[in-house]
Amino acid sequence: MTLQQLQYVIALDTYRHFVTAAEKCFVTQPTITIQVKKLEEEIGFLIFDKSKFPIKPTDLGEVFITKSKVILREVSELKNMVSLELDNLEGEYRIAVIPTISSYLIPLISGDISKKYPNTILRIEELESDQIILALQKKEIDIGILVTPLNEPFIREIKLYNEPFIFYGQQHYFDEEKKTISIAEIEHLDNIWLLEKGHCFRNQVLNICGHNENTKNIQFQSGSIEALKKMVDHYGGFTLVPEMAIDDKDSGHVIHFTEPKPIREVSLVTHHSFSRDVLLDALRLEILEHTPKAFDKNERFIKVNWR
Repeated sequence: MTLQQLQYVIALDTYRHFVTAAEKCFVTQPTITIQVKKLEEEIGFLIFDKSKFPIKPTDLGEVFITKSKVILREVSELKNMVSLELDNLEGEYRIAVIPTISSYLIPLISGDISKKYPNTILRIEELESDQIILALQKKEIDIGILVTPLNEPFIREIKLYNEPFIFYGQQHYFDEEKKTISIAEIEHLDNIWLLEKGHCFRNQVLNICGHNENTKNIQFQSGSIEALKKMVDHYGGFTLVPEMAIDDKDSGHVIHFTEPKPIREVSLVTHHSFSRDVLLDALRLEILEHTPKAFDKNERFIKVNWR
């Protein structure tokens, strides 16, 4: 017994004519005839007396049709409830963000999200990329914000923006007039400060710089880009930082890359089973509203993979 068969039965009861009922259901007359016959065979009695013209329900058929209408009405109400629920932002959601994004992005959007959606609770934590992927697979979190593409079959990616990498060196590392730098210029530079192992941003920087490891006598391990900037300011050398990490108060020498610029693609990611698209849309719009418009410029760039 299927809902479609029940709809055919109700259409026949309404129009009392196979051809008309078929037209109203947008199927052929043989389709509705065959399906109603299958249903009658399954339940063990005739729903309609086809010897009459127009056809009319049998006594048991009347009872069956009444129950069928109740069932289809309940199904319709259930669909409406699900639709309303999916369009509702209220609830509690778990979000994980990689550290090199969360420090700069989350403070920008938290205030407005809190005001606009007071009944929406976001539990936000910092996790590394591999941890986010595992948590999504286990459905321990609802949404991740990290660098893509991930190339994981169970994950859905919603791109947010392309964020450029910026060269950050100690003052006088280059001539003060130097405003741009190419990837080729940094491939053989010494004294690069890196995040500790485990951070995808470390891997991205090494990919840009030609996999040069840190050869300084001070091996500083940190998970903070701000700490790396301080090390550059006080001990020299250079590092690469995401553009959102640049602040007007920075004392280092900030240099933008020439085209093609190295960038990282930042996205919202969810498990394919996550159904609250209304939340994803709200987060995406809020994030894009608070990130630099320059991130959307149509420039030549090199996308740096997260691994």
